[in-house]
Amino acid sequence: MEPSQLSIDLPYQVGALYNRQQEIHGRLGGQTQGGISTPANSPFVILFTGEAGKQHGYDDFWDDNGVLHYYGEGQSGDMQDKGGNRAVREHQQSGKRLLLFQMMGRTQPYRFLGEFRFRHAYSKDGVPDTRGRARTAIVFMLEPVEREFNPFQNVIADRIKAQLDLSATASRQLVEIRSKQSLFKRRLLTVEKKCRLSGIADLRFLRASHIKPWARCADGTERIDGSNGLLLSPHADFLFDRGWITFEDNGSLVRSDQLPKEVIERIGLDLTQGKRCGDFFKEQRSYLQYHRNAVFEHYFKKAEDPLSELLAMTIL
Repeated sequence: MEPSQLSIDLPYQVGALYNRQQEIHGRLGGQTQGGISTPANSPFVILFTGEAGKQHGYDDFWDDNGVLHYYGEGQSGDMQDKGGNRAVREHQQSGKRLLLFQMMGRTQPYRFLGEFRFRHAYSKDGVPDTRGRARTAIVFMLEPVEREFNPFQNVIADRIKAQLDLSATASRQLVEIRSKQSLFKRRLLTVEKKCRLSGIADLRFLRASHIKPWARCADGTERIDGSNGLLLSPHADFLFDRGWITFEDNGSLVRSDQLPKEVIERIGLDLTQGKRCGDFFKEQRSYLQYHRNAVFEHYFKKAEDPLSELLAMTIL
């Protein structure tokens, strides 16, 4: 996969994992705690997002236009336009760049999500603070500098489409599809953190896989719903996409009896029948039901030579 233009002049690659103390603050400086860090001697403002913020009333989210709504700092009382909040709002006037990292869990490294720019801010009333008291929060609308979010492993079909000589209408449609795919991938990261089979969390070695296939989604809402997706390593993505494996609602792995023993032994994944791979949220379960009923043990039967595809995967 070609490195993004963004990563060329930054010490981080989108999708990769970094230790906060050593690799983020050790390089750039800034406060080592909190959601907004303002290094004095670096041309950056560093933002952190993740589940830990929810205990303080922060609930960052992506809107349908691909804009991130990012809650400002301040754990109790109304948020104020000062400190880190002012640094975010005025970063362009100050010549600072906004870098966003995602928290992966306590003691875990942080995932770099890219560079952003401030577009607008608004106030939101009734947001609970750390003690559960209602207060007014500042919410920043941040636009990613790179609109197409694709740190993942490329799919062959994606590379082929890029080489086609398209008409103006088809080109616009392709741009719209890629925009929706980028939004889906960003939203997926708020639901899934790593591959459930391999444990890999570095996005550069994963694929963003729809549970209910793109072509089968009832509408655009399903296509950009982060709950309709899994982060999977390439081998796991292949097995799931073709319907060789699926999952129960409680996270138990279901493996097709038609999956050859040779593939099970050589593919490099633990495919133990019934292996627990983590619970799924309520919003994910309806999509999983579709996958079990319409994809599992159906899609690989439609392939011209499914066994050759499988054996090829074991030697990649």
